[in-house]
Amino acid sequence: MVHVLLSTDYSDQSFQAALYAARLLGLEGVKYTTVHAYLDADPSPASWSGLSESMFEAAREGMADWERRLRGSAEFTGAELHAEVQYGPLVGVLNGFGAEQGADLLVMGTQGHGGSVILGSNAAAMVKRSKFPVLVVPAKADSRSMGKILLADDQQGMDVAGGRMLVHIASRMKAEVLLAHVLRDGAEVPDPDLVGMYDELLKDIPHRYISTEGEDVAAALDLMAGQEGAGLIAVVHRHAGFLEGLFHASTAKRLALYTNTPLLVLQDFDDEAEEQP
Repeated sequence: MVHVLLSTDYSDQSFQAALYAARLLGLEGVKYTTVHAYLDADPSPASWSGLSESMFEAAREGMADWERRLRGSAEFTGAELHAEVQYGPLVGVLNGFGAEQGADLLVMGTQGHGGSVILGSNAAAMVKRSKFPVLVVPAKADSRSMGKILLADDQQGMDVAGGRMLVHIASRMKAEVLLAHVLRDGAEVPDPDLVGMYDELLKDIPHRYISTEGEDVAAALDLMAGQEGAGLIAVVHRHAGFLEGLFHASTAKRLALYTNTPLLVLQDFDDEAEEQP
């Protein structure tokens, strides 16, 4: 059983992300839990009298309407769907609840706020601090174009949980996985042990290796994804600098990939990743 958390602020963006997840992952063998985190605007003691209770009631009523909206959609007809309202900051709530429930994937929508920011602040925070894989779904994402998944290969492999989620999605969508590596040196040779690992992981999935040279990794990935018509890009959350480059590219270097194509971030649990804020 795959357990998927659907983060919601009750917006249309969250709704579209939830529908995308259901189309992508299906209903068989999948449990969905939609989660809303609420927080007092003024957490001072003077605000506690009655306000916290009224905020909880408003959040619970919003969730009841939200759950009815999901269940009324064709995508969630017959789904195992649960709803959860919790008090606290979004990252803490989702990480805590996800760990408690053994979540396999978090799905959330995103909408850039103009300027140089490609991901919304909540999505960016979860991608950088989540303890399990995150799928960020832009408003214009279309699961019907999921014929190819581009996996950004940094020649360091991935953990078991990340590999399992990648294989699940690729199998469900009958997608080809493109292992894309950006060469910093034209003479660079792939690690044969990693090639063997990927071949074993993807033994039942069509896959092939592609590469290009370049110093700007994000731009190179964008180029390869565009050339191949990839419907999803997957990266391992290992290097904060690389992720910052994706999320805060300058206006001149804004990448169509990250405004239109879903991003699957597969968490890495080595010592360096655990120390990142």
